[in-house]
Amino acid sequence: MKVSFDFDGVLETPQGKALARRKINEGDQVYIITARQESTMSRNVYEVAKELGIPRLHVYFTNGKDKWNTIKRLSIDVHYDNNQEQIDKIKENTDTRAEKVSYE
Repeated sequence: MKVSFDFDGVLETPQGKALARRKINEGDQVYIITARQESTMSRNVYEVAKELGIPRLHVYFTNGKDKWNTIKRLSIDVHYDNNQEQIDKIKENTDTRAEKVSYE
């Protein structure tokens, strides 16, 4: 199964990292799909990817655009995000199961 995670508020948290590790251990292909700009702000995204064992080629920056286009193009099965607007757009425009997570 292909599973993706938002970064800010999700994969940057201990709970998000634990869920990603569980998915990796279950044999899922794990991706990071973030609305961040791919620039100097991308360094800590790549650091977390490396820490978790997520290949650099599985990290996608939408540069402020909606995530559903990338999710659809990659045929992601499940996406975890903390932004309800993004969840709604993913559900409206793809067959991906979008799960809202809230790690405060």
